[in-house]
Amino acid sequence: MSMPSEEQVVKQPLGAERPFPWRCRHCRELAVVPTRVDYQDEVRYDGQLVSFLARDIEIPICQNCGEKVFTEVVDDQLTAALRQHLGLLTPEQIREGIERLGLSQKEVADRLGVAEDLLWSWANGFTIQLRAMDKYLRVFFRFPEVQAALSMPTIDTGLGSIGVSDAIK
Repeated sequence: MSMPSEEQVVKQPLGAERPFPWRCRHCRELAVVPTRVDYQDEVRYDGQLVSFLARDIEIPICQNCGEKVFTEVVDDQLTAALRQHLGLLTPEQIREGIERLGLSQKEVADRLGVAEDLLWSWANGFTIQLRAMDKYLRVFFRFPEVQAALSMPTIDTGLGSIGVSDAIK
């Protein structure tokens, strides 16, 4: 049995590490090339179905049958478009906020009361923060009073004792 030549070996497209055109997994034609398109997507985010349009993304598409190839690069573009649609902080903005405070990610995570791995995941684009956490991050980065209050070893529990009648006033 002979080994296949390099031209015969078809690798899974994890990214754009090999030259185009690629062989289509659907129709088997050597016709997959990068194409710029607007792509409509729908995902579940924060308990709701969110529909959004990712404008001008580059996605490998078979010119023969129209099959789209979803690579890590395409996923990153869709995630960025979702963040933009939802108006969330980008990973770059989260990293800048942490750097501006002059704190380590561990210190920020401790003050926010989240796992350091979770903050790292948001800051490096591996997960998208929930809307409530996005607002919490914005408040934390913006207001020194909040940063100071969250740096205290114990938080004043006086706010937790407000009665219902007091809150309505």
